[in-house]
Parts: sequence; structure tokens; C-alpha cells
Amino acid sequence: MKKFIFYIAIILSTANIYSQQDYQITHYMFDNLSFNPGYAGMNKNICATMIGRQQWSGFAGSPTTALVNIHAPVSMLRGGLGLTYVSDQLGFEKNSVARLNYSYHLSLGSGKLGIGLSAGIIQKSIDALWKTPSGNPWSQDNSIKGQTMSGTVPDINIGLFYKTRELYFGFSTTHLGGFNMEDLNIQNVHHYWITAGYDYELNTDLKIRPSILIKSDASSSIMDLNINALFKNMLWAGLTYRFGDEIAPMLGYQHPFTDGSMLRVGYAYGITTSVIGNYSNGSHDLMLSYCFKLAKPAPVEKSKNPRFL
Repeated sequence: MKKFIFYIAIILSTANIYSQQDYQITHYMFDNLSFNPGYAGMNKNICATMIGRQQWSGFAGSPTTALVNIHAPVSMLRGGLGLTYVSDQLGFEKNSVARLNYSYHLSLGSGKLGIGLSAGIIQKSIDALWKTPSGNPWSQDNSIKGQTMSGTVPDINIGLFYKTRELYFGFSTTHLGGFNMEDLNIQNVHHYWITAGYDYELNTDLKIRPSILIKSDASSSIMDLNINALFKNMLWAGLTYRFGDEIAPMLGYQHPFTDGSMLRVGYAYGITTSVIGNYSNGSHDLMLSYCFKLAKPAPVEKSKNPRFL
């Protein structure tokens, strides 16, 4: 029964091959680079972030996502560079995304604006045991090229990201060009992302951090609302609500080092609010991040001896 409900959900979510939704991550507030290239190098440190997610655990072939982001400021380029890799699997479909990100930084008001561009590839593969309702061999369907199929197309994205000490705002669009994977009969459609967040310091020990993420392909939209509290710049706890999908409490710990580096680890458990929740064991979202500064080389001191002038 679980498998039946799960594959019905897949069919409903992919019935229109021109309207696939991108992956979703509960720790989106630590993951701006994977959907907005304007964020590259914005926090002035070299940062690496890894996020793993298993959605609807308990189903065979449930959605599984893993991503890695690495980015840093590059002064000679007046901005920042970053790398993004995403592996996303849903049932018999697997997607791999690799991108190089660049952001040009401008001082604006009390903050900084990042104007970003990223380019890379999307590789999609499908490995399925095809069956038709009529019982005819799948080989008689001209839209199915084989039991195992794959395709690779360019991936181009642009974004704006504005950040001050207390707040941030970002807008981006991904998959520009809508490149078609002809062998799969699938076209990648544009996605639009809007995100914003604010850090409100209640006192020296407690900071409240609300944030929002809206993702849309102009056909359907998903909105995440999150609020979490950071205590003594070390522990945080909060809650994410994804409309029509799940409620996810989260816990996290961060360890600041004296040299300005920061280690973060977080976990979120998603409680499914749709009918699928009757058959799944919830979702798991794990985040690990480390940011550090490159130490500047010590200045070379030179002296002259007047005897050898």
C-alpha cells in the first residue's frame, strides 16, 4: 500500500513533463547559494555547506537529496566565486546538477548587493520497468526510448542578493533557456526563488531569526516560513512550516572560534501534513557548515645596513 500511494504521488507530481519542481531543503536559510548565485562570497569567509535530506522516509524510492556548496570572496574579481553540486533522486528518476557561481559585489546603503550568474549542467537519468495500462509492450510507445534513458543540458541561472548586518533579501531565477532533453521528452522550465530573513536581537543572549522562501515555476508555488531563536550565539531551535506539505521542528549548534571561523550543525524532522503523512515516517534534513578566514601573510620586514649602502 505504501508503494502504491508513493507512486501515485509521483505520477501526480510529474504528470506535466513541462512543470517539474526543483528539490526542496528545510535548512534553506543556510543554503542560499544553491538557488541564488548572487550569494557567492557575501559573508566574507570561505564557506562549505553540506545538506542531506530524505523525504517521506518509509517509502521505497522516496525523494533523497544531497548538496554541497563551497564559496569565497575574491577581491581581485570584486565579488565572490562558488561551486554547487546537487544530487536529487525521486523513484526511478535521478538528477545531478553542477554549477560554477560568480557574484559581483556593490556597496549599497548600509549593506552589500551581489549580482550573480552561474552556469553548469543538469544530467537526468531514468531507469524504470515500464508498464502500460493496456498491457501492451512499452516498446510500442514511441515516447519511451528505452528502459534506461538519460540526457544532459546546460544550466544557466541569475540572481540578486542584498545583505546587511541584520537582514537579507534575494531574488533569482534558475534554468534559463528552458533547454529540452529530447531523448527523455522533458523540458527544464524556469524556476523563480524569493527569500528574505531578519535577525532581531532581543538581548545580549537571545536573537530571533524569522525567514521566508518562495519557490515557483509559474504553474505551482511552494512557500516555507521559518522562525528560530539563537541562544548565546551557540544553540538554536525553531520551526519551519511548508504550506500544504509539512511542519518541521529544528535544532542546531554553532561553535565560533577565536579566529572568526564558525562550525554549524543542524537537524530538522519534517512531519508530513498531507495525506502522504498517513503512510510515511516523516522527513529528515541534516546540515553541516564550516566557514573560515584565510590568514593574511605576515608583512615582510626589510632593513638596510648603512655600512653596505
